[in-house]
Amino acid sequence: MLDLGTSFLTSVARDPQGLALVDGEVRLSYAEWLTRISSLVGAFDRIGLKRGDHLLTALQNTWQAATLHWACQLAGLIVTPVNWRVKADELDFCIENSESRALIYQDVSDGAVAASARASEMAASPRPFLFCRNGPKLTP
Repeated sequence: MLDLGTSFLTSVARDPQGLALVDGEVRLSYAEWLTRISSLVGAFDRIGLKRGDHLLTALQNTWQAATLHWACQLAGLIVTPVNWRVKADELDFCIENSESRALIYQDVSDGAVAASARASEMAASPRPFLFCRNGPKLTP
């Protein structure tokens, strides 16, 4: 069965030095991008996320969001993306109904996250969580 993670790895194998990503000043080859993606997969492992776990994101369209997408594909995580303009009550609904074990968001969503009862519960619980301010800190 073909999945998105396999299709990305096939692209890396076919042309590792080929240009895979352009976002403003950021330009990454497939090999360079895979290094960053793999690093994020390792971070998921370190915080205890496992294949089949759900992850909620509130991110703008950036290379970091794309990197997160591919890392989730390779790790077998289920991503529930929400608009970065999400409101607290919408965030509560999405966290609860997606059964997310982690939340990744940018500073533009700080207000909703701060006002979200479910996000506060997630942060205080012993289960894994990940919060990122100013977008995921993935340097090119």
